[in-house]
Amino acid sequence: MPRNRFLLIATLVMMVSGSCSNIITTPTLTPTSAPEKLKLINGEIDACLLISPSEVEYVLGLKVATKAWFATMGAVGCVYTSVSDDRTIFQTFVTTDATLKKVNSPYSAVETYESLKRSHLQSPEVYKINEIENFGDRAYSTDASFLQINILNNGIYYDFTTETISDGGIGYDALMKLAEIALQKMP
Repeated sequence: MPRNRFLLIATLVMMVSGSCSNIITTPTLTPTSAPEKLKLINGEIDACLLISPSEVEYVLGLKVATKAWFATMGAVGCVYTSVSDDRTIFQTFVTTDATLKKVNSPYSAVETYESLKRSHLQSPEVYKINEIENFGDRAYSTDASFLQINILNNGIYYDFTTETISDGGIGYDALMKLAEIALQKMP
């Protein structure tokens, strides 16, 4: 009898474990790999590579076109415009020591970030300043007639700017989501 009982138990275990393989489980979502970090080319970064049009469409549900340009203030810029109505949605700027040298600026990107922040802090009636913790090396946002997220990361100054929602911009939350995407690509 003990042998038969063993066979009966073994058969039941195989049936149970065999039936368990038919249980449907929800697959575990694995996070996609982190985006590749952008590389400096001659000390500069293409600002349009920080956030792709498809990433903008994902966040905003809006098709955009991009146009890169060099700002006279010594930054490489990228304008994101709505494909449907050619309206500027937001802009990004990247200031490096190399882009500042192109306009004969005696300042570094770090000094430019710090100087701009000081000027914002000196005008509290115009600029509402909010520190952003754990976002690059240092970061803050301004809320004035436009919204701006300023990030200093690895000696490079990044600026993300949009109009207020009432003026047709995308607003702070959406701008922050786009800046978070860019932060993952910043060298």
